[in-house]
Amino acid sequence: MDQSSPEHYPIADFIKWNNEKELVLNPNFQRGPVWTTTARTYLIDTILHGYPVPKVLMRTHIDRTSHRIFREVVDGQQRLRTIIDFAAGKFKLGIRSKNYRGAAYSSLPGELQDKFLAYKITAEQLINATDSDVLEVFARINSYAVPVNAAELRNAKYDTEFSFSVQEQSRKWTDLWDLGILGKRDQVRMIGYSLMAEMYSVLLQGVTDGGEDKINRLYERKKAGFPEQAKVEQRVDRILDVMFDHVVPSLANEPIVKRPQALMIFAALAYAEFGIPSGDIGDEHMPVRPDGFSESIERFTANLTYLNEILKSEEPPREFERFYTTSKSSTQRIASRRERFRVFCEALTEDGMEH
Repeated sequence: MDQSSPEHYPIADFIKWNNEKELVLNPNFQRGPVWTTTARTYLIDTILHGYPVPKVLMRTHIDRTSHRIFREVVDGQQRLRTIIDFAAGKFKLGIRSKNYRGAAYSSLPGELQDKFLAYKITAEQLINATDSDVLEVFARINSYAVPVNAAELRNAKYDTEFSFSVQEQSRKWTDLWDLGILGKRDQVRMIGYSLMAEMYSVLLQGVTDGGEDKINRLYERKKAGFPEQAKVEQRVDRILDVMFDHVVPSLANEPIVKRPQALMIFAALAYAEFGIPSGDIGDEHMPVRPDGFSESIERFTANLTYLNEILKSEEPPREFERFYTTSKSSTQRIASRRERFRVFCEALTEDGMEH
């Protein structure tokens, strides 16, 4: 088998090859067209914004009789099928495209159609490749693949207003995640989506037991619709704006602002400002609600600084032993979250927790 160097072809070429039946989109070793509307929309939106997409692999052979070149798509069939179907007017863009939602190819401005057709896709050709060669290529590609995590599975599975809102809000607050709440690797693996979904859950359900199953159930409940979307997004922005401007920067990359603690800090601020359901804590165990946080942010940040020193110490003060222990144990369990939520609520109301 020979392999060409990567070449760059405009989308117009792939459409032409398909129309002339020189592009084979469904050879035996490719899956059928199973992409969701969300995935198809996101690919087209990526192209319209000029962002790169993964390269495709094609097995090329020349028919000696017809003198024609035929290209079988080894990897990238669903991407190319989506592109060709969009150009043919077979679907409109869904909610994953903020700027072009509801647009068909024919409704795009002429200059944007030109940009779409001229967009270049990187392709490598497998020349004189047998079926065994192709299967070997697939095996080697897949051997380097990282197994998908729960957040990535949800991103692929759910094409809903709730899912899209979570994704958009998480990307909006990347600068906050970068202050030590989430590492870059976690953000690439969509862990930010999980954190944002749990923040939504706090506002909708209160503080509950954690874990991916809980997040999955929330996504399932919101499949039919997300009528609270505007209110939830507004409240998330209000709380995270305060965290970004006043709370987290002075504690950037410290233990107190890592993901498990950041979620309970968010919960305490939400409880103070808006009130939240009692969730798995129960009405009888909910702490006294702080009276908002507008007048107590400086006090709150000072108390968090003290709590951070406790987390870094080897022997915590007796009154904070449980906070210390739960912060270092299974932070998703309700027993842990209940204690940390209580302490953060107190941090909003007490003057100088170190005294």
